[in-house]
Amino acid sequence: GVVLYLGLRERYEHLLHHNFVFSQDPHQEFDQIYRRGEPADDPTCYLCAPGRTDPSVAPKGGEALYVLVHTPYLHDHHDWQAMFPKYREVILKKLAETANLTDLEDRIEFESALTPEDIDRRYHVWKGAIYGLASHGRFLGAFKSANRNRGIHGFYLAGGSAHPGPGMPMAMMSGWIAADSLDQDFACVGPQANVKVPIGLGS
Repeated sequence: GVVLYLGLRERYEHLLHHNFVFSQDPHQEFDQIYRRGEPADDPTCYLCAPGRTDPSVAPKGGEALYVLVHTPYLHDHHDWQAMFPKYREVILKKLAETANLTDLEDRIEFESALTPEDIDRRYHVWKGAIYGLASHGRFLGAFKSANRNRGIHGFYLAGGSAHPGPGMPMAMMSGWIAADSLDQDFACVGPQANVKVPIGLGS
């Protein structure tokens, strides 16, 4: 995904805490992202205005916005350093026209961003896939991988690609579940248990 963190000098009174701006053609959007591996021309945007519930996140009269747009995981031909400036314009234009965020560009006082390349490098998430493994298809359905691998004794999974799913609270929960599973297994077989916890890069 692409994430924009925006600090605005003037707030938009019509925004709620959580806002969605949908693509005009979701079939085309999904085709571009998941089949062609390209950012959507008309993306769906999640827009969070946390100042609606916590005014302290922005100066009085200002606005702090979090914008998330789904994009493909990293492909070999992607160069987000080159792609981002143009796609930023696509996102801001979408928000201005569809979410009624008129003169958005002019209101920006602070801006930071994450691209799939940033997510891959900073958080060691495979190919910058912000939600980890896709939760659809023939094998996983709507579920993430179980925290205890029943095929390999002593192998436990935690992180955004494991149950219950992505996001900081869910990733932390997956760690608790994996630790509880380890405790249960260790208690069942005693102190001589051959339980191995792999150390690696989490999602």
